[in-house]
Amino acid sequence: MTFRGIVLGTALAVMLPTAAMAASEGFYVGGAAGVNWARDAKFTDKTAQASGVTNPSVKLEYDVGAIGSLSAGYATSFGIRAELEAGYRWGNKVNGDNDATSNWSGRARSLSFMGNVLYDIDTGTPITPYIGVGAGIAQVKATGDDGAGYRFSDTDWVFAYQGIAGVSYSFTNNLAATLDYRYFDTVDPKFKGPLGRVEGEYASHSILLGLRYSFGAPSVTPVATPAPAPAPVQAQPQTEYLVFFDWDKADITPVSDKIIGDAAAAAGKIRAVSIHVIGHTDTSGSPAYNQKLSLRRADAVRKGLTAKGVPAKMITVEGKGETQLLVQTGENVREPSNRRAQILIRVK
Repeated sequence: MTFRGIVLGTALAVMLPTAAMAASEGFYVGGAAGVNWARDAKFTDKTAQASGVTNPSVKLEYDVGAIGSLSAGYATSFGIRAELEAGYRWGNKVNGDNDATSNWSGRARSLSFMGNVLYDIDTGTPITPYIGVGAGIAQVKATGDDGAGYRFSDTDWVFAYQGIAGVSYSFTNNLAATLDYRYFDTVDPKFKGPLGRVEGEYASHSILLGLRYSFGAPSVTPVATPAPAPAPVQAQPQTEYLVFFDWDKADITPVSDKIIGDAAAAAGKIRAVSIHVIGHTDTSGSPAYNQKLSLRRADAVRKGLTAKGVPAKMITVEGKGETQLLVQTGENVREPSNRRAQILIRVK
């Protein structure tokens, strides 16, 4: 199978539906730079070929060059990203040829504008592998000089496509570093030569290191309010409070801090014998990651209670992950009501 076939096959695989979820949803921008290896390219003088010239073609070899790109796109909650990308590949100088009677020199470069579709593979960690494909247009420029009077230098706009494989590391919910490999290819560009039309080739392998900043999808932070206290039971009265959290967070907001203060005060008034804190999450993310996140939320509430004067030995914590939803949803759904911690106060 040719590399072009692999690229087209990957395009179909990326389009398949998947249950995995992206680490960050919403608009993003990115930039990257790296090294670019232009593949050996065959150039054929079609006029000389039609005239019966014995060797109308030459295959040029190139030195390593550079690449830079800028992109902007949107990431969905299903792991699919769509983006527009501008890329520039330059600095690939001719360092050899297959014609022993000539001493070729020259260079090649391209300016491309691509539309890419990528798929992020959710691992439940800051590390996210991804694959993708792209298609667009490229302006290819090539120059060649055989050192004996034959020279061409021209540009041509042609259809271009690429295959992408890489990995990102999220420093925060918004900022991530990226490292990816790209195979870039075009249909054969055509140039003006001294005798007529020269038909060439352009393809390259690239490795890029970059940064991506995600703005995030708009969201509404729920206002946390204490649930009505249950009617007291003389044998075993109990009071419950709910503390809500932002998506993928275990931070105590000012509203949540007031609720924790109310719970601490109530525990003192009713002479509580124990307080049990249970953390919960929604279904976005992997079950293993959500289990850990629910424990972090319960522990954050525990620290808040001790800061309000509740003895640490009275408090126990537990994480339920996504197993006890307040609002029933499907998989990979961000539901604010499910991102919570319960404070259960027990008295004699």
